[in-house]
Amino acid sequence: MSDPTANAPVTIGILGGMGPQAGIDLVDKITAQTRAVKDQDHLPVILLSWPQVPDRTGWLADPSLPDPAPVIAEGLLTLERAGAGVAAMACNTAHTPAIFDRVRSQLESAGAGLRIFHLIEETVLGIARQLPEIRKVGILGTHGTLSSGLYHHVLDEHGFETFSPSDTNRLSNAIYSPNTGIKAFSNPVTETARQEVLSATRELIDRGAEAVILGCTELPLAVPEPEWNGIPLIDPASMLTRSLIRAVAPDRLG
Repeated sequence: MSDPTANAPVTIGILGGMGPQAGIDLVDKITAQTRAVKDQDHLPVILLSWPQVPDRTGWLADPSLPDPAPVIAEGLLTLERAGAGVAAMACNTAHTPAIFDRVRSQLESAGAGLRIFHLIEETVLGIARQLPEIRKVGILGTHGTLSSGLYHHVLDEHGFETFSPSDTNRLSNAIYSPNTGIKAFSNPVTETARQEVLSATRELIDRGAEAVILGCTELPLAVPEPEWNGIPLIDPASMLTRSLIRAVAPDRLG
């Protein structure tokens, strides 16, 4: 009897739990952007929701707090042991060099062969590919992502002019508030959180941004629209999704 998995595409691994709804959202996007007419046309995906990863923004601000890097590395190794050949993390802040570079080093030390897609790099490449006329890009995100210059460095390398909110803590309430924040209320997001995200978006547009990156995987949960007042809103998870599908089954990219 033939093995039905013999010619299957490489399995995609998603490390979620940062927060949990962001991982689910990324898997949803993989399903939605895969060209398929029957179950068997879809791609093999493993979601590991790994909420025990310590807070990335908190650790960047205070390295005496629990370190997320070894926990992330163990999650990715778990995905590889489960059969994933490529993987991605549903968290922007986890890609700051202080975290990501040590995760990669720990994977190399463990002899991992897993190919990790870098969310920020794939997002910037996606903007260059899909919106070649754009040169001025606004960036929203957590304080950790913005203060580290994570997106700024990659965008600068590709010749973009960048903008970030005047107050890098501006979105903290939208994301972290126990009463209205996206981490506490992710499905559905509260109207308060949505309006806080839109307010920060308007600031960047008013300052000249021609596109705005929703640079926290939970921000698109609050503002799922592809554009706002005619300005493209960039969902990094969507950009990452297309890169993952293109890598394992380019003929199925919808």
